[in-house]
Amino acid sequence: MNDHEVTERVRRVEELLESGADPRAVELAEALLDLYGEALARIMTVARAAGGGLPERIAADDLVAHLLLLHNLHPLDANTRIRHALDGVRDRLGGAEPEIVAVEEDAVRLRLRPAPGAKGGCGSTAARTRSAVEQAVRDAAPEFERVVVEEEAPAPPEPVVIPVESLLRAPGTRA
Repeated sequence: MNDHEVTERVRRVEELLESGADPRAVELAEALLDLYGEALARIMTVARAAGGGLPERIAADDLVAHLLLLHNLHPLDANTRIRHALDGVRDRLGGAEPEIVAVEEDAVRLRLRPAPGAKGGCGSTAARTRSAVEQAVRDAAPEFERVVVEEEAPAPPEPVVIPVESLLRAPGTRA
């Protein structure tokens, strides 16, 4: 099953569970989730004992990572997952620099510093950058309800300095 098919399957399962399904079907789904969660916990226990970064390699698969997060078994903490996600989108941010401000109970707060020399400019570029950062964090840490991105204003332009001497000279004269 490829990643697109997996995403569609997850979406369909969520749709069925939210559609007011027969309570017995929901109970069955919960029992299966518990059973799979216990199996995953045992796999991760063996992987930790094996060492060599095996739990992290297992969690590198997107589908497996999703299931590990669902059962609170992911080997990386939220801060680490978020940092990795931000590192993964840096090349799409046009030089803007995301920074984790806080990881709270229900929210991740980030600051997005503009690229050096950025002048403010295009709002759609800023929106795309913010959206890429938000999506990366939501994918890496879906357990948080909110992702708040604060955008730092670009630095003001350097002032133009005109030497006083040039103002005191008579027009047409040379220094």
